[in-house]
Amino acid sequence: LNELETLEASSPEWRGRLNVKEVGAIGQSFGGYTVLALAGATLNFEQLQADCENGREEKSWNVSLLLQCRAYDLPHNSPTLRDDRVKAVMALNPIASSVFGQAGISQIQIPVTISAGSADTIAPALMEQIRPFAALKIPEKYLVLMQNGTHFSTLGESESNEGVVLSLPPEAIGPNPSIGQRYTRAFSLAFFETYLAQQPEYRSFLTAKYARSISQEVMPLYTIQLLDETQLAEILSE
Repeated sequence: LNELETLEASSPEWRGRLNVKEVGAIGQSFGGYTVLALAGATLNFEQLQADCENGREEKSWNVSLLLQCRAYDLPHNSPTLRDDRVKAVMALNPIASSVFGQAGISQIQIPVTISAGSADTIAPALMEQIRPFAALKIPEKYLVLMQNGTHFSTLGESESNEGVVLSLPPEAIGPNPSIGQRYTRAFSLAFFETYLAQQPEYRSFLTAKYARSISQEVMPLYTIQLLDETQLAEILSE
């Protein structure tokens, strides 16, 4: 964004064509962590200490916790990574349970969408997306849940530096990723048009009704907006 600001100010070709003061950010997995940090989530070293120094990550089925624990080695006086130019974010399969925890994620004050897959074995939905979603204190929040979706259900094929296609076993990919990609395109368009472009007519596409209308049987789609920590605790107790 800094480079784009410089380009817009210094190049006649780009002058007046870029708006870097009202930015939407979308990221997947570690990129999901990144956009939540840009949105204002703060690193939670107390949570990391409880989860990592006490060896919880060694006993957990949550693979992402092993990766999150690396953040504990960062300087504990790390500044906030919030960027005020970012006005709305969409996090796909983010990791957030320990690196932010409930205290860190609750610092976000801008619109957020969190997307989860019920069959995600890398960043399990309950710990890494649903609990953080419930901890958000803002009214402009959306949880997009893809039943049977995995950590890779929204991704296309990627290549290594040598140009070799990196393939995953079908069990890891889950249902046809084109379905998850279609869901993501539809929801991200409506979300950013609503909260960046200030086009309220797109809000109807952020509803559970619209999710049902595009949902496919192999990977049903659900959206939730109203869920807090008390409600989640009651659901889990039942």
